[in-house]
Amino acid sequence: LPQNLPTMRLAAHLCGCRVNEVLNGDDRFLSTLPSLGFQRVQINATAVNGVDTSKLSDCVPSFVLLTTKYSKLEFILQKNEETKPLWEGVLNYSVNARATTGGHCGGDGLPSLPPNVTMLLDESKGTGVLSKTYPAPPDEYDVGYAGGIGPSNIIDVLDAIRTSGKGRAVWIDMESRLRSTKDGRDVFDLDKCYECIDAVCKAKFFSHPSYLA
Repeated sequence: LPQNLPTMRLAAHLCGCRVNEVLNGDDRFLSTLPSLGFQRVQINATAVNGVDTSKLSDCVPSFVLLTTKYSKLEFILQKNEETKPLWEGVLNYSVNARATTGGHCGGDGLPSLPPNVTMLLDESKGTGVLSKTYPAPPDEYDVGYAGGIGPSNIIDVLDAIRTSGKGRAVWIDMESRLRSTKDGRDVFDLDKCYECIDAVCKAKFFSHPSYLA
């Protein structure tokens, strides 16, 4: 392999008990991630991901405090109707909380997320259903887009996102359509990842990496 390759950017996707831990302010597992190279942590706080969603609003203060403690990590919240008590609670907490408790407020006094928190728009809640619309990013925070994105539709999705994004920096999240059954096993398919890279580069969104054949 060529020398001096770019460092891989790792994002930890937390589900089930790991999400419950983070939302309750328990950082025993979270604290191990930075040393393993993880810079982003996605909180999949939905029932389909094995999370107790009955008291999401109660978890807001402890979650915000944890984001303050781990200010070098980027936390990603799923933004959908099911997780609304959590993400809306974090936005409102930023206005109501005092600075000593980790609250954050925009310069105009409007709700804003802590500086290291972003949101992922995915009404499919991780089930891989293609989104019908791609809302514009709010002024107050950054967003990514997910839901049924894969090699066959990535260009159409990016075109739609570029239109609605109006120049904002955004990202996309993919998994379900990057999986295949090989030798009788369900696997994350790197060939499909390469198909996405190739399609994006051919569409001139990015230049093709020199270290990929």
